[in-house]
Order: sequence, then structure tokens, then C-alpha cells
Amino acid sequence: MSDEDFAWQLESRLTSHGVYVTELDEMDDGYDLTYESIAADEGAVPHREIGRVVNVFLDLHGDDWRGARIEATVLDLEGERKGTWHVEASWLGELTDDEISEEEFSARVLDTI
Repeated sequence: MSDEDFAWQLESRLTSHGVYVTELDEMDDGYDLTYESIAADEGAVPHREIGRVVNVFLDLHGDDWRGARIEATVLDLEGERKGTWHVEASWLGELTDDEISEEEFSARVLDTI
């Protein structure tokens, strides 16, 4: 899948969840994502949306994906920065290999907010 196709599919899948991708850059070691969230108006990074974003990355890459770093910046609909979070590539690999539980993975990601 080309970078353009990946970006389009990511944006399409997240839009239905109120997550509007404003920028996606591929870095040497992963992705730098900026998105607007309809739920960010509550003044914080919506935890549920983090899971949605990560799951879409996993779905689009397929079962054999070993992961990549994902750095995300969350904005409200006015474009005001609400926070950041990230996922380490190794965490995705550990999750895929069942070396850590989904709860442990989520806790690690939430600790980065």
C-alpha cells in the first residue's frame, strides 16, 4: 500500500469516530500524527480515541506488522492543542506476540499523555 493510500484509509476510518486527521508524516522510525477530536472539547486527550487510532494502524498494517513508533498530537475542533501521546514500536511488537496484555499496553500508552 502506498503512503497516500495508507493516509487516505487511516483518515477515512477515523473520521467515522470523530477523529479528523490533519497531518500524517512518515518518519524513519514511525509516524507523526496530528488530529482533531470532537471529544477533546472536554479539555483532555480522550483515552478511547487513542485505542481507536492504534487499532486502525494495526488493522491497516496487517497481522505480520511488528510495529512502528506513533507520535500523536491531539487538537480540539478549534485547533487548540490538548495534548500528546505516543506508542513505542516495541510495545506493538510485544502486544502482537502476546508478551503483554492489552491492559498493560494501554497503561503504557496512557502514561505517555
